[in-house]
Amino acid sequence: MQWTVRLETRTSAGEVTTTELATISRPGVVSTLAEVGLVLAETKTLLAKLQASTLCGQVAEYAAHHRICPQCGVLQPLKDRRTRRLQTLFGTVEVEAPRFKVCRCRQSAPLAEAATISPVCALLTARCTPELERVQAELGARSSFRDGARILEALLPVAPANHESLRARTHAVALQLEAADRQAAAEVTAVRGEPAKAVAADDHRPVVMLDGAYIRAVPGHPVRNFEAICGKVEREGHPTRRFALVRSVAEQPHALLRAALLDQGWREGDAVTAISDGDPALPALVRSATGGPVESILDWFHLSMRVQHVEQVMGGLCALEPPPLVPLDQARIDVERLRHLLWNGHHDKACEALGRIVSWAKEASVLNEPAMGAGAGRLVARCTELRAYIETNKGALIDYGQRCRAGKPISTSRAEGTVNQLVSARMNKRQQMRWSPRGAHRVLQVRAAVLDGRFGHPAIQLAA
Repeated sequence: MQWTVRLETRTSAGEVTTTELATISRPGVVSTLAEVGLVLAETKTLLAKLQASTLCGQVAEYAAHHRICPQCGVLQPLKDRRTRRLQTLFGTVEVEAPRFKVCRCRQSAPLAEAATISPVCALLTARCTPELERVQAELGARSSFRDGARILEALLPVAPANHESLRARTHAVALQLEAADRQAAAEVTAVRGEPAKAVAADDHRPVVMLDGAYIRAVPGHPVRNFEAICGKVEREGHPTRRFALVRSVAEQPHALLRAALLDQGWREGDAVTAISDGDPALPALVRSATGGPVESILDWFHLSMRVQHVEQVMGGLCALEPPPLVPLDQARIDVERLRHLLWNGHHDKACEALGRIVSWAKEASVLNEPAMGAGAGRLVARCTELRAYIETNKGALIDYGQRCRAGKPISTSRAEGTVNQLVSARMNKRQQMRWSPRGAHRVLQVRAAVLDGRFGHPAIQLAA
């Protein structure tokens, strides 16, 4: 059996031409499952020929249309014929790019400063199509550059691609995405004179959850690891928006966060809630991006883990089964109350309880045998650290129980999940690589856009 695939082309002038693309042969009676239907090699060949025929026809029609002088309607003289190579998702195509002399009727016009024009060169402004660049960038963000090149070469009739071209196009798309975010952040989004809605919109204000991640640096970098800031912006009625950046590389770090807020419907003057782990640089980034009121909240998980350290040391002291002493019993009661006090917003009482625990632990270490001394010293150290942590972040402590019952987030657990999606899955866990800060920053821009589904957005298609 044979199948012949023909392509019929109909021009704008009504001319019809038929081109034979491929002939597929199969035995009349198949003997194995492998002989059923099309195979990948035949499909790649068919797609490459179809792309070449379609693209050459389009370009030829475009050149013929622009050869006509727009003023007098006469064909402009042909100077010479050149060729251009264009990489597409379905193969590299070589097309004719004729150059025309400017028509005599326009010799005095400013357009005639150039003796010749090349419409095809003006159309093909890049060496590859935006679709190929976007697909390569997405593969580079999802997998290693080498694996992405292998996937493209295995499934599509593209020219043999190497990891260097995939990396370069991923970086190019990242620069365009970052430029689009800076442009969006620079636009005026609020009407001057409109009253701010900082307090009234508490239930619907955007929530920014921030966390940091460390990435291993390439050999020769001044430090072994550098930090990437990852997070997400959530607002009721809007899809989640992820963002990530390496502060030392980003031209305007606050602009990336500001663009994410604008995408969530935030406007100048609106209040924003920022949840972080106590690093003062993270809320400062949010304040720089908004330029307005920011409610900073200390992440409950990090606070709870420090309480757990105190509970574990106290449990170890009790496991030694010391003789019954009032100081240690009182300390154990206060340790059991710590989590409850912090959860319900009684932070001053929690600090008072920590002071009593330190005093009782010191008394217990003196009154008991020396074996208790080491454990009591660890308890004093953990309580001192927790009290300093509470006092340092006093302005970011809230009534966590009340906020949790209201259905509002109180931790950066979702931001930590974002770190796992953006950084760990691509750079640290499955693909243990070493990165330059610039390379990591650009891959993170594309990866955030891919995971958010923003690559299908018209603005990003133009950027890609």
